[in-house]
Amino acid sequence: MASESVNANQARNHCTKVKRQQHQQIKNRSSISDGDGEDSFIFEANEAWKDFHGSLLRFYENGELCDVTLKVRLPLLPVDFLMGVVAKEQIVKQNLKCRDLLDEARNYHLHLSSRAVPDFEYSIRTTSRKQTAGVLFCVGGRGGSGDPFRSIECYSISKNSWFFGPEMNSRRRHVGVISVEGKVYAVGGHDGNEHLGSMEMFDPFTNKWMMKASMNTKRRGIALASLGGPIYAIGGLDDNTCFSDVERYDIESDQWSTVAPMNSPRGGVGSVALINHVYAVGGNDGVASLSSVERYDPHLDKWIEVKEMGQRRAGNGVSELHGCLYVVGGFDDNSPLSSVERYDPRNNKWDYVAALTTPRGGVGIATVMGKIFAVGGHNGNAYLNTVEAFDPVLNRWELVGSVSHCRAGAGVAVCACLTSQIRDVGHGSNNVVDCM
Repeated sequence: MASESVNANQARNHCTKVKRQQHQQIKNRSSISDGDGEDSFIFEANEAWKDFHGSLLRFYENGELCDVTLKVRLPLLPVDFLMGVVAKEQIVKQNLKCRDLLDEARNYHLHLSSRAVPDFEYSIRTTSRKQTAGVLFCVGGRGGSGDPFRSIECYSISKNSWFFGPEMNSRRRHVGVISVEGKVYAVGGHDGNEHLGSMEMFDPFTNKWMMKASMNTKRRGIALASLGGPIYAIGGLDDNTCFSDVERYDIESDQWSTVAPMNSPRGGVGSVALINHVYAVGGNDGVASLSSVERYDPHLDKWIEVKEMGQRRAGNGVSELHGCLYVVGGFDDNSPLSSVERYDPRNNKWDYVAALTTPRGGVGIATVMGKIFAVGGHNGNAYLNTVEAFDPVLNRWELVGSVSHCRAGAGVAVCACLTSQIRDVGHGSNNVVDCM
């Protein structure tokens, strides 16, 4: 046990030293990457592997190599580095368990390239560490009183509890919410008196909401997605019209511009960026809820229809998990839904997965820790404050707690920040609003 402790400490100290060295090397040799993130990462991986190689040999001699390799997420390495460096490493090739881990990494890349890999399953090693961290935000919406909320609630993963964060400047229901580069954006919605085109941004470092440039079209029931930096505001509606409009926001210039409209108007639409496209899922065209789905190619500035869902729905939540699109709940033309569907773009196929524990129209969803969280909504009788999470391995939804305010039409997103950064404004769980 003492030997294991010493080795673990040596490894931790070595990794810290390597990180410092790498940081300086990359600063001094930034011309290598010419701004190409992939090249920079391959260079960084090569340097780390060289420096760590001596430690690997010591672990190999002690029979602990596989224990260390299990901690390295080989599937997330660039495929050129994986096959050109790691796969050729003799100490890896000579260890059966390490070869199994290498096979897992190969199969992951084959799976991403749309090739059929029998019995392939995602694991913790195929999940980016960025997907296991962050703070879940529930923003705005409305409850039984009918008045939209300014309030936001934040989920502490470590404490498995919710707390109130700093309030927005405006009340917003059916608001579009997204997190990009460690900040949370709330766009559009309805404040109880009129439709909004305004946008505000929450910065965890200042704990303040700042007003940003407004959209060209005021609307509620919009969906937001981010692909390669810009934020897309998709569809929505006002009291007279369901919109096919799509606007794109450039964060650096703080400006909105118009891009190609969707093929169909979609109020209460769901959206997510997946691989190289932005998807618009369901919604209502002003006549009926839709089962159709289309995706946007930013290079062509064009929307193309893909295979439709099995069920018509609007006010649904949409999120990405393990390369697939999940659409959760929503309303058909008559009632809220508990059904959940999964779309795999690699084979253009929809499947039903386990249903929610209760119907949820106007539900907010987001992915964190390798699970999909569904927050609030309306079940046909009352507004909800319950939260449930979907485990893709078990194909099961499980109740995991509740927010203080019963709310539907809230925006939900995961921000890459620390819970400790966000000021708890201290409303407490006794400030529960009437859910009926």
